Amino acid sequence: MASIPTPIIFDILVRLPIKPLARFKSLNKLCRSFIKDPHFIYTHLKNSTASKVNDLCLILSCVGLRNLNGIIHFLTVRADIDEQAVVEFSAPVSLDSYQVLPSCNGLVCFYGLHGCVHVCNPSTKDIVRLPDIDAEGFRSLSCGFGFDEMSGKYKVIKFFEPLEANPFVDNLNRIEIFTMGNDSWRTIRYHSCFRFLHYQPPVFAGGFFYWINAADSNPDGPSSFSIVSFDIGNEIFEAISPPESISKKNWFNLYLVELRGKPCLVDLDYELDEDRKRMDIWIFKSNVVEKKEHWVKETIVHQSEPIDSTRPVAFVNGEEILLHGFIKGLGHLNSYNLQTGCFRQLKIKGIPSQYCYTSNHVESLFPVDH
Repeated sequence: MASIPTPIIFDILVRLPIKPLARFKSLNKLCRSFIKDPHFIYTHLKNSTASKVNDLCLILSCVGLRNLNGIIHFLTVRADIDEQAVVEFSAPVSLDSYQVLPSCNGLVCFYGLHGCVHVCNPSTKDIVRLPDIDAEGFRSLSCGFGFDEMSGKYKVIKFFEPLEANPFVDNLNRIEIFTMGNDSWRTIRYHSCFRFLHYQPPVFAGGFFYWINAADSNPDGPSSFSIVSFDIGNEIFEAISPPESISKKNWFNLYLVELRGKPCLVDLDYELDEDRKRMDIWIFKSNVVEKKEHWVKETIVHQSEPIDSTRPVAFVNGEEILLHGFIKGLGHLNSYNLQTGCFRQLKIKGIPSQYCYTSNHVESLFPVDH
């Protein structure tokens, strides 16, 4: 290998899958230095993402029990063919109720009801627990996880609300930010009108966190709402107007997901379809150069079964939307063809539990050190 030019070695290694690279760490110092280099890691991720546009990889996570503690299993499976799910990593955790966030550039963040936050890389089998937050007098609402391309750092955002309301203070909610590579959380200021009102995690897409913000809450009728964005790099908040046709709907019948790197507003259309067989997906598209924003609607309709318990996960082969959830007679993982209107069940074997969380995934070498 000493006679091979260094750029060629780099070009060979950066095209290899994660598992062979993990073995090459012990081959020699040159390979080890490449594999640990941030530029190599980022280039490898870009190559992996570009080469697998039509080869969608999913990561499935489910929580089990081991003695008096919990364990979270992470499994990967290719979504374009029916096959066996492969257990990538099993993480022992303290007994708690956990929420697993969507995979972001190969890393997965999950957090417990009682406050602890973990970040892991299922491919390299590395995991770290972030420092606890001094949140006396507050309850944890939710948590988000994203990647800042400007700094090359991952960030965790966490929302809190006071245990007791104070009528003399307009807004006591807290937002804490943790940047991977640092040792502590920091509190950021935000406008009182940008509230976080429910326990659904914020969605991360294209360098921004997004969540639904209700301007007012009216239990007897519709309430106006907006969507708040938070720039992960510049840490700036902005409000985004929802599609006009649904702007007066009850916000608690809507939720956000990420598809193809875009934030999407999902409307289960309860008011128009009492049988819950229809789902409207509004895809938010923006042009930063021209400063134009618009929403594009895709509709999913099932002829006989309700689909209100499903969640859009990803696009498959450009024209199919992958749905995770329970549709009678069709299992828990299905794709919907937007052109033909047909559903197709994915027969995945080896999943420990049907009650698992599913998200798009790409393998990476990014470390989880904090």
